[in-house]
Amino acid sequence: MRKPARKNAKKMREKNFEERYEKMVAEYRLAKEELDSLDEESEEYQVQKGKCDKLFANAERYINTR
Repeated sequence: MRKPARKNAKKMREKNFEERYEKMVAEYRLAKEELDSLDEESEEYQVQKGKCDKLFANAERYINTR
């Protein structure tokens, strides 16, 4: 009997990277949609803007560490 083929670890890491990045982008887009629906002068807008900025910074750092 043949031994089962080993999966390439680099491909697995690349796939994991892409999946994680897609999740980060999706989360940012949802937060951005919510931000766009709010009035700029409201307190909620400022809170949501801070959240969007943090999500964007996290995604940017994730890409730059790659």
